[in-house]
Amino acid sequence: ELPKSYDPRNLNGKSYVTVTKNQHIPQYCGSCWAFASASSVSDRIRLMTKGAWPERDLAPQVILNCDAFSDGCQGGHPLTAFKYMHDNGLPEEGCQRYVAKNEECTDINICRDCGHDYPCHAVQNYTKYYVDEYGSVSGEEAMMKEIYARGPITCHMDVSQDFLDYEGGIYMDHEEVMLGGHAIEIAGWGISEDGVEYWILRNSWGEYWGEHGWARVEMHKNTLSLESSCSWAVP
Repeated sequence: ELPKSYDPRNLNGKSYVTVTKNQHIPQYCGSCWAFASASSVSDRIRLMTKGAWPERDLAPQVILNCDAFSDGCQGGHPLTAFKYMHDNGLPEEGCQRYVAKNEECTDINICRDCGHDYPCHAVQNYTKYYVDEYGSVSGEEAMMKEIYARGPITCHMDVSQDFLDYEGGIYMDHEEVMLGGHAIEIAGWGISEDGVEYWILRNSWGEYWGEHGWARVEMHKNTLSLESSCSWAVP
């Protein structure tokens, strides 16, 4: 039975989500699909470990470098990112920092270190985090059940100018012209004082966008196509 609201940012006063990031630093890169997939798995790990130290922030840059089924900064899909995590594992960001560009999939571009008086080199001994299974989900009830049972999911959405300019509150569809596609994470849902149900959406455009990098979007109307094409992965 699903609760009226579920927000992993505040479960009995404790946050079970990882840090907010920005895919467009140090330069523009269409890597939303890599960020959404890495953050959803990172947040699921945080839920599975009950928020225990250390926080695992998985590296979207490795997905850009090594997902052979994507176009890196030119676009991709969370399902192929999940396949890469399933087959190869993914290190945390301390292994490979985000540079917002496509790089060759070599050992040094998966996990590296650089010395004070010696060149950068590939690190061989590091931890990888794998995905056990992954799949698709759509429709609000199925999405809510998956989130409540196992944690955040990724979803494809359409982007309007209104969404680009969003600063807070519950976003409602105004039949705007859609400018393109985007991938985000949905972590939970809630209900406003006047009875409007909404999704709790994590974006990858920095904390200065929306509600500290997050948004609330009206449910049950397939607003911005959010309820049509989603995916999940189990760490």
